[in-house]
Amino acid sequence: MPTAPAAENSPSELDAADRRILRALQTDGRLSNKELAARAHLSESACLARTRRLFERGIIRAIRAHIAPEAVGQGTVVLVGVVLDRSTRESFAAFETAVRALAPVLECHLVAGDVDYFLKVRVRDIEGYNRLHAEKLIALPGVRQVRTFFVLDEIKTDGLLAV
Repeated sequence: MPTAPAAENSPSELDAADRRILRALQTDGRLSNKELAARAHLSESACLARTRRLFERGIIRAIRAHIAPEAVGQGTVVLVGVVLDRSTRESFAAFETAVRALAPVLECHLVAGDVDYFLKVRVRDIEGYNRLHAEKLIALPGVRQVRTFFVLDEIKTDGLLAV
């Protein structure tokens, strides 16, 4: 279920300077090119060229703000296991297309095991989830069963990739 172009580089094709850029931007995406160049031990022009290349190759997909969910009325996290009625390419494709259109669904993962998909959903409260479940989730194409897990506490949500 790829949502962004795959990176053209293999991990071994990234050199030490590329990795320094990636580590620095994961930690603080608001760095100016001057600050980034200093952290990556590069000239500003070399840093800018490398950063552009990392974007063009799809290695850096986006720079985003990390918003406090409670501040925008989405403080409740729900993990949802979804079982489809059939395991066919067509049923997976129909489900994936439909789930992409649901704004409260932040993540959707095709998994192996007792369920077909795990969704990470953010809503205002339990009542908001009940509405989403009744009106949208169980109506998604091919859904046979939905298993709901309310998150009691988020322990680690800002993990960085080891680069």
